Amino acid sequence: MNSEADLLKRCARGEETAYRELVGRIEKPLINFIRRFVNEASLAEDIFQETFVRVVRTLGDYKPEASLSTWIFTIARNLCLDKIKMTKRHREVSMDAGGHDGKGNVIDFREALRTMQPAAEEGAEIREERARLMEALAKVTPAKREALLMRQFAGLSYQEIAAIVKAPVGTVKFRVHEAMQDLMKLMGAPREGRQADAV
Repeated sequence: MNSEADLLKRCARGEETAYRELVGRIEKPLINFIRRFVNEASLAEDIFQETFVRVVRTLGDYKPEASLSTWIFTIARNLCLDKIKMTKRHREVSMDAGGHDGKGNVIDFREALRTMQPAAEEGAEIREERARLMEALAKVTPAKREALLMRQFAGLSYQEIAAIVKAPVGTVKFRVHEAMQDLMKLMGAPREGRQADAV
């Protein structure tokens, strides 16, 4: 926590190297979280930029009761929710675990969603399966998708997620588990024997 406090003090003094270090620490998990939350690359980039504008603007308000990443993810989450409300779209997504595609093939949900853009070498069948998966994810309730997204793609702990969404840790674990079960059901996978994301 001391290193976080020092980094924030340096940012508050306007040190460009400190700001770059702050962005570098959290950029990858944060952009993954935002992209899958709003499911639109250009909007995600805007929200990412706005998140850091707000971080810099509100550095004086940061209270080290929560971790730095929890604070920043809370800002990003609130911006995502605001954008979704404004556009009347609810398409945030993410997933882990596996299922079956109806043709006997096993789908690794985490691998299928690791990148937003399909690789050039992907065949039509893989692109079609990815689209089917994204469509199924859009049907999972927002609270469940959000918890799963933070856990699997942002790598946040259950405790951090609970602080961000203001819910008990047990509720967050339940939401992650239920999101995985819902997705498997939507994709036609059997529910028996499947386990939720490891703690």
